[in-house]
Amino acid sequence: MFIFFYNFVRPHSSLNGLTPAQVAGLNLTAKEKRRYPLVA
Repeated sequence: MFIFFYNFVRPHSSLNGLTPAQVAGLNLTAKEKRRYPLVA
């Protein structure tokens, strides 16, 4: 679960503060960001 959050939902400095999901074109809502670590 943590690895999914860390690598997909968490903002990264090397991506100018964007999340990998945003870079991939997926704009997650705050609710979705909280839900996805529970699904992984």
